[in-house]
Amino acid sequence: MNVLSAVGKRAVATAKAQVAALRTDGVITYLRSRPRAALGSLGIALLTLDSLRMSPTEVQNEWAGRSGHYSPEFYAEYGPDTGTEAILEALEGSVDTDDSILELGCGGGRHLAALHDHGYENLHGIDINEDAGEVIERNYPHLEADGTFYFDAIEDVVPTFETDAFDVVFSVETLQHIHPDNAWVFEDIARVTDDRLLTMENEPDGDELLAVTNVDDFPLYFRNWERIFGDLGWRQVHSSEGDIDTFRVFEKQ
Repeated sequence: MNVLSAVGKRAVATAKAQVAALRTDGVITYLRSRPRAALGSLGIALLTLDSLRMSPTEVQNEWAGRSGHYSPEFYAEYGPDTGTEAILEALEGSVDTDDSILELGCGGGRHLAALHDHGYENLHGIDINEDAGEVIERNYPHLEADGTFYFDAIEDVVPTFETDAFDVVFSVETLQHIHPDNAWVFEDIARVTDDRLLTMENEPDGDELLAVTNVDDFPLYFRNWERIFGDLGWRQVHSSEGDIDTFRVFEKQ
């Protein structure tokens, strides 16, 4: 009876904590940041199996034609945020203004535009969305004129770069869109980065290497980037937790 009572109390406490988190964060934020707590181990496993039915090409096509929420225009209107500030802080004092910097999934250019405003001159961006170039030109014409952009899938562009082509490579909620079948591209990302690698991504609960969740009926692939890039020869020198994302800074070992 005492054991059952203790289990019951823990269950009630867990339920109350989840309800409190839902009220504070909202449903989408809660599901994105705490998928295991929200759905349980079986739910996560079923969700992962269901999401993996979508092919890499289907995932790419979804983001190539994305409009409205989470599109380049959406993020350009949203503008710089605390994530942008974290990136600037990570670069300050350790990266020269003429060092080459590549953003994976640059979208409407809001992060690169902030770097440009702070004097960084050698800026590059990749985005798969067909509208990204027009959005950057309209919202950040100086960035568009000075930067170099590739409007194609990361998996198609990054392998074409030479080893150590960029002093800094960073991503903000972009690598979580890479289908598990295309995980080979992480090795290429590590290869083309010469000095510093930054990730600001949703990550799994606990020690899982990969977990899949859905937002707007579309899969996001949460990964443990410390383990992935650690295995590829990168040493983590900083990490911090945001409301949703985990920000990590890596240096080459």
